[in-house]
Amino acid sequence: MNRKTGVLAGILVILCIGAGILFHTNKPETTAGGKEIDVLVIHADKTENTFTYQTNAEYLADVLLENKLAEGETGSYGLFIQTVDGETADSSKQQWWCITKGGEQVNSGADALPIADGDQFELTLMEGY
Repeated sequence: MNRKTGVLAGILVILCIGAGILFHTNKPETTAGGKEIDVLVIHADKTENTFTYQTNAEYLADVLLENKLAEGETGSYGLFIQTVDGETADSSKQQWWCITKGGEQVNSGADALPIADGDQFELTLMEGY
């Protein structure tokens, strides 16, 4: 490995560590204790199912996984939701599960999305990247 590649690799590592520190420092506050949330699932055929959960969890992913509403893979960016309410996104059709809160797009994955009493989340199967 030449010197230039080593320096670039070192800079990349430092940037990744810095990004991780920034993420954890600026992570939204969670609410401890019991709460009730609703999760609306909108399937590809536009049918809808609403699920109401009583939980002590602090993040949406915990509620989805504990109640077996969603399944997915955990990677370097967190939980990648693949299946919700028995419907699996088909990557050959560029399908993916979109998370919204009260109808507004969220800027984080389910495992970094804090929940509070009375929240409503929507999981919509979208098509096209």
